[in-house]
Amino acid sequence: MVSNPSIQFMLYEAMLKNLKKKRASSTKGAVGLTAFEIFLLGAVAKLGATLVTYPVNVVKARLQAKQCLEMDRRDHYQGTGDAIRKMFQYEGFGSFYKGMRTKIVQSVLAAAILFMVKEELVKASKLLLTRSRVKPSR
Repeated sequence: MVSNPSIQFMLYEAMLKNLKKKRASSTKGAVGLTAFEIFLLGAVAKLGATLVTYPVNVVKARLQAKQCLEMDRRDHYQGTGDAIRKMFQYEGFGSFYKGMRTKIVQSVLAAAILFMVKEELVKASKLLLTRSRVKPSR
């Protein structure tokens, strides 16, 4: 699903921009973000994106599951709207988030590490590029 990473990056960039803005306006001045702060921003961004998109994945998985004619009518869906209605009617709101704990642990940790490593690589690259420009040629 394309929407999850899109929402994730949008949230991450918005939170990063806000944090940098707050840092620039503080009395300390603009101080670079630590790896741990980036880690937390990445984790929160992925958590937000997953909370928004997970129900869509659950409905999609239910629709793709084998639906036999002999099955209980509650588990046989005519389409997306029918699946959403029946899930809510027979199982409640929580049915849209079944199995999410495992997904959160796996995906949030992976995203947080990814953003932290990305930002550290960007910092290192900028540092290397500025050092190579400053060095006098012989």
